[in-house]
Amino acid sequence: MANKKALQLIELGLHPVLLGSDGDNLKRPLLKGWQTAIYTPADVARWPARNNVGIRCGWQQTEWALLVFDFDEEANRILPDWVRWAAPLVAEPLVIVTTGRGYHIYFYTEEAYPGGTLAGKYGEASPPGNGRKRLFKFIETLGTGRQVVTAGSRHPLGHRYRFRGQATYTDIPYLSAEQYQRLVAFSRGFDQRPKPAQRKKITPPKQLVHYLPPPVNCLLYARHFLGGVEQVERNGDIRILGYGGLLITADGRGWYSFSEETGGGLPELIAWHQALVGEGAC
Repeated sequence: MANKKALQLIELGLHPVLLGSDGDNLKRPLLKGWQTAIYTPADVARWPARNNVGIRCGWQQTEWALLVFDFDEEANRILPDWVRWAAPLVAEPLVIVTTGRGYHIYFYTEEAYPGGTLAGKYGEASPPGNGRKRLFKFIETLGTGRQVVTAGSRHPLGHRYRFRGQATYTDIPYLSAEQYQRLVAFSRGFDQRPKPAQRKKITPPKQLVHYLPPPVNCLLYARHFLGGVEQVERNGDIRILGYGGLLITADGRGWYSFSEETGGGLPELIAWHQALVGEGAC
């Protein structure tokens, strides 16, 4: 039952997320503010029993965060080589969950990382013949502002997410900052995308925040210095139109750019915006 899964996650120190009960909603959060909400056992005991449950990535407690490596396209080709290299580095059993067509691998980290696509390739979109390209993601990290569907939950294709081996959520290994960087670097070795042009580094305009009334956050910054029409998503997040899929959390504390595959907090948003200004993109 969904509420029992959520209770077990809370007991492990993880933040559960209520997902839907059918179709594509099985992977989508239902409650507004889930990115920062801390649910109690009394809260989750009232969640519908038929619904899936996710885990919020990023900070779980004040000293550790959750990061998930998501293997999607061509996962069965890539995963064996990745595991052979990663397992000795981590030196602990890997917690692997099978998904619809790939795998999730769980880690605790010393910092909360934003996540993004590490490896993939561009190919023809479906239906073929229209000339459009799309990104086929090989390896993606799910970090701050993201959530991952739990083992035991139902997939839209009909089967269930399951642990691949004996290791479960009680066995999630910790990554040092060095181990994290090495795993990221190795994962990028599978990337088949064209290398982007070197972006000019520009000092973030931190002085701009002095013009804003407190409390300063990502949403306030975007409204003052980005502009653009706002669109409220079903989960309460706010999409700023005209910026290639810029999404800001309902509480204004975080953001994510789908076109750039990056995100974070206010300092990262300022730096990202200044890079766009420097390139003449806005």
